[in-house]
Amino acid sequence: MFVALEPRRLYRQAAEQLRTLIEAGEVRPGERLPAERELAERLGVSRPTIREALIVLEVEGLIQIRMGSGVYVSARSNRQPEILAADDSDGPFEILQARCLIESAIAEEAARKVDSESIAKLNSILAEMEGSLDDSHQALALDRAFHTAIAD
Repeated sequence: MFVALEPRRLYRQAAEQLRTLIEAGEVRPGERLPAERELAERLGVSRPTIREALIVLEVEGLIQIRMGSGVYVSARSNRQPEILAADDSDGPFEILQARCLIESAIAEEAARKVDSESIAKLNSILAEMEGSLDDSHQALALDRAFHTAIAD
């Protein structure tokens, strides 16, 4: 079922192998994937590599990561295959690092220009986010709305 991977952009190889298993029906929609530790052992990679692979698959819409519950195959896929086809130079962690730098500057500027209407809008979005923890697609949409509201 699993094959050990070569040490070249391992998270992409791990994501591809997990995607193949899902698309072949070896892990069906709604089923829980094995724990990170088990996936890492089966694929012969580290847990951080598995985490990056899972981020790729979640962004592609193939899986849902439910905090405290595990990783489940999505019932329907909103795949974005260009994620894996992207340039090998930047992985999810590098992109998140760049996002942190940019968003810090945006947050600083927003803090200078904040008004009560903006704060009310952010609080409203946060309240919605609390109710969407089990729906990753809604949570992602609300996360985007939150960050966009800060930038506005």
